[in-house]
Amino acid sequence: MKKVYIIILSVVALVSGNTAKADEGMWIPALLTDNYEEMQRLGLKMTPEQLYSINSSSMKDAIVRLGSGFCTGEIISSKGLILTNHHCGYSAIQKLSTTTANHLKNGFWAKNHSEELNAGFSVSFLVRIDDITSEVLNGIGDDITGSIRDEAVAKNSSAIKKERSEEGAYDVDIKEMFSGNKYYAYIYETFGDVRLVGTPPESVGKYGGDTDNWMWPRHTGDFSMFRVYASKDNKATKTYSEDNVPYTPKHHLPVSMKGVEKEDFAMIWGFPGSTDRYLSSFGVKNATDIDQPARVKIRRTKLDVYEKYQTQNEAVDLMYAAKHAQVANYWKYFMGQTRGLKRLNVEEKKQGEERDFQQWVEQGDQGRKDKYGKVLTMYENAYKIYDKKILAETYWMEAIYGIEFVKYGFGFHRLKGIYEALETEKEGKDLVQKQIDATITRMIESTPSNFKDYYAPIDKEVAEAMIGYYVSDIPADQRPADFNALLSKYKGDINKLVANIFDKSILVNQAKAEAFLAKPSGKKLKKDLGVMFSGIMLDYYINDLQAMFAEAEQSRATADRLYKAALFEMHPDKLFAPNANSSMRFTYGQVLDYSPGDAMMYKHFTTMAGVLEKYQPGDHEFDLPANYLAAARKKDYGQYAKDGEDLQICFLTNHDITGGNSGSPVINANGELIGLAFDGNWEAMSGDIAFEPALQRTISVDIRYVLWCIDKLAGAKHIVDEMTLAR
Repeated sequence: MKKVYIIILSVVALVSGNTAKADEGMWIPALLTDNYEEMQRLGLKMTPEQLYSINSSSMKDAIVRLGSGFCTGEIISSKGLILTNHHCGYSAIQKLSTTTANHLKNGFWAKNHSEELNAGFSVSFLVRIDDITSEVLNGIGDDITGSIRDEAVAKNSSAIKKERSEEGAYDVDIKEMFSGNKYYAYIYETFGDVRLVGTPPESVGKYGGDTDNWMWPRHTGDFSMFRVYASKDNKATKTYSEDNVPYTPKHHLPVSMKGVEKEDFAMIWGFPGSTDRYLSSFGVKNATDIDQPARVKIRRTKLDVYEKYQTQNEAVDLMYAAKHAQVANYWKYFMGQTRGLKRLNVEEKKQGEERDFQQWVEQGDQGRKDKYGKVLTMYENAYKIYDKKILAETYWMEAIYGIEFVKYGFGFHRLKGIYEALETEKEGKDLVQKQIDATITRMIESTPSNFKDYYAPIDKEVAEAMIGYYVSDIPADQRPADFNALLSKYKGDINKLVANIFDKSILVNQAKAEAFLAKPSGKKLKKDLGVMFSGIMLDYYINDLQAMFAEAEQSRATADRLYKAALFEMHPDKLFAPNANSSMRFTYGQVLDYSPGDAMMYKHFTTMAGVLEKYQPGDHEFDLPANYLAAARKKDYGQYAKDGEDLQICFLTNHDITGGNSGSPVINANGELIGLAFDGNWEAMSGDIAFEPALQRTISVDIRYVLWCIDKLAGAKHIVDEMTLAR
């Protein structure tokens, strides 16, 4: 099921006079002229063409999408140097680390291009954005809804995608905006050869750990560096090649050495992942009372198991470092969001907005009533289903899919299905056998990476806990019938079921998996308990779980589209920003402090003094390297701090960002890099659903602290020298 939140619009809160407050909106770069006057008023010195142009180099050419949008990076040299967050590079760094060369723990800096390491992910540059609304909706009237509309949109989109890809030269993402009221094609050029250049030690890049995550004051050096490579004629290549050379970008960001002052203009460009603004009151209640508490409980249990074994063994700690970080980040996020939504009475505020909407409908003519009169009823009916059944989907995603052998088993279950097709096939056996052979080849290639960071005792204990939650919290009629039957065979003894899987299944032991793939057999797969369990859960997700919400999904999707169309009619003079959807956006505002509560005031920046105040020798979250401490205590800041001042570490702005913006550049009025965004603040964790202007803050690492770490801590001044420093 898609997110069940009601996706809504971000309305610009215009700033009047000299009053500074956070402006809601993640804006589409191709439409930035709509915001340009306000950006100028706040201090922007650049022209629209310098920011976004499809005919000449512009700032958008320095912003890169990491992978399919898991994070953002920026180009900061003429040799394709990428700066992003440490936590964005975390998985790549972890995969390149061993206990003898632990780059995650100790840091890594390439002395030259030949020492840079294949990172294993791609980056994409935005070529242009096309408004394709009329093309996508061609032949689709307001009376066409539900699956018929979805099929028509998909057919039109497929043709548009094929045409604009220019025979595969570009990747084309078609993005639905305002729940189907607008459509844009984002055209990208993708580079498949990206290499690790450098990363600080984890003690710096993740300073403060889970304790400081989402919190201010912050003192984290959350950065890592990569480089994009191209062919010798500077063209994109699909994969790593030793023949490739550093890419010469169309534009790279100059690096400001001037620092930041309160109320300075700043903007952020990047790829925000997902927001759910104007979530209905029904959706808020579902999230805070049902869905999010379950996610917090499940993730906390997984973290407890991980930590139990990580503290006992350095090799296991390295194996599960990235997995722990991924689970922990949104464990704390969901706690904070639930707290924020309740503390700010967001459900009541949404109910007020819905009353205003309904009043507007009832005051209109019959055409308005006919078109919009049932919107709130559609929401209400959809959420009756979600409230009753959402945990079946939540527990599948968080608990069942959180068991590692289950995910690995999906491939073996599909292979079993192909073997079964071979048994019944009469005329095309050769074709089916080729499919089997190709599948096995892929599985042989992927198996070592699956087990590289796999520790069976952890997965076994997680499986016992997750299946236990699934049985105790999900009604039997919302679980697979085959799962219930299997559990009955074990008389409800979950631990015994799990023990048998881990004793015998090929899914939990690399040697057994490789031995099977060397001599594969459909009969063996049928007998494997782990494969059987994985297959039961996968088939249920595909065939039953999705269907469970089909009617509610259609009702909610139609209500979303109509509600947004109504907003355009209700407020014809307002600017609306679409929800985040992993497409390039920009947001703008100022460097600002804030008050988190009564009698409290937070400054807009932190310093090295705060780093040393938090320092705890031997602590897994607040320890620091000896050379770092020596340089910090001597105040050996070089050119990275003003005379007589402490080194600034992080700073605050009032930007509107979300997940996917991690690593996004924070840029000043002249188009120079002043920092990179990595977090939001605890008091405004409701922000993805309800933006709070007085509280919403983005936490960024100061670029001068980044340069200090590279130069003074890592001794990699050659990397700094590669950049264009603006003084």
